[in-house]
Amino acid sequence: MIENTGMNTYQRLAARLHELGMITRRKAEEVCAYTADWSEPRPERRTDELAAVFEDCGVALQVHGEDVDFAEGAYAGILEDAERIIGGAVAVTDVALVGEIGSLRDLDFKVNGEAKSWQIEQESDDYLDLGAVHEGISDLLPGGGDPRVFHCVPGDGACADDYYLLATPGQAAALRDEFGLRIEVRGADGLPVRRQ
Repeated sequence: MIENTGMNTYQRLAARLHELGMITRRKAEEVCAYTADWSEPRPERRTDELAAVFEDCGVALQVHGEDVDFAEGAYAGILEDAERIIGGAVAVTDVALVGEIGSLRDLDFKVNGEAKSWQIEQESDDYLDLGAVHEGISDLLPGGGDPRVFHCVPGDGACADDYYLLATPGQAAALRDEFGLRIEVRGADGLPVRRQ
């Protein structure tokens, strides 16, 4: 266990990710070292600032709420990040954004050879459909007895980035409760669960 006396919130989060079995001790120590001189998260940006630690620790991917260079490449990057974070149990191939800008489009791809499609409301090639990612992320479950799923960590405010944390429902709930984060906990099936 990493001693967390005198740590800032970023360091405590990294240590807790290790305690929950989500990252190695080495990764936690690395993140604790480079966040040692960080100021505490600003209340109005708490979720965004702490979610960045998830990404730095390799347990979350980021979905840009602001503009991107090209939507198809950004969606492909999200799928590649999911594949990398999952660690080999999912292979994503044949990614293509089909249809005309300014209309409903389809993001077609294959997961372990199985065809998937997300309906995308694409008014511009510069922005992503965050709702489509939110609805479709459960297509990227590790499977094979791995209980981890992607839980949405919505960004702070309009046009903020969303993050998707790969964790078990119990790990996600613990992080939500202990750090006051807005984590939309999902069940083992990848669907949102209601708090009791």
